[in-house]
Amino acid sequence: MTAKACREILGDAGVGWLQDGVGKGGELTMSSTNDLEDARLSFRSQLRDWTPERKGTPYYSAPSFCTATDGFGEFSLEFGPSILPLDAPISGENEDGLIVTPVNSDVRLLLKLGAVDVSYHVFVGCKIPGTPAQQKNDVPLEGQMRDGVNGNSSARVHFTHLLHSAKVMTKAIGCENKPVIPAEPPSSVK
Repeated sequence: MTAKACREILGDAGVGWLQDGVGKGGELTMSSTNDLEDARLSFRSQLRDWTPERKGTPYYSAPSFCTATDGFGEFSLEFGPSILPLDAPISGENEDGLIVTPVNSDVRLLLKLGAVDVSYHVFVGCKIPGTPAQQKNDVPLEGQMRDGVNGNSSARVHFTHLLHSAKVMTKAIGCENKPVIPAEPPSSVK
């Protein structure tokens, strides 16, 4: 795969935003080992045998969907099943550099401010055909973005691109519940 998969998930605006982060004279190299069909098959196959009675912390893979580098920093975007339920309290929430923003009944945002890097997460209640009703909230779709290319962009800009990607991903996966994903994060996200 080449930049085609990155363009599919980020859209032209997202790819333009990444290229703007490189600046004049810089070169952005994008790659992907997955496409939307791979993501759909992976998400569905990992949840095919899920039951509410399952005990312990599950292990799910979240394949890297798009990576990009400008030779100095790296950008990555991953999507996969979350080990955290959609409505689960997050340890250290709103302290220790973890900022949780509920968007609506289908979507929640998480900003992780680490000592070295920042990551942006979106959790989307996405009901997969053939799974129990509880799967939508117990094992939501999680998208994670790490950005070392556009490090000067605001959290609001990052979440806007992540929400766009989540909307593309939920459509590709075929969520039965048709989650409502806004074009932008709430105004509280700066």
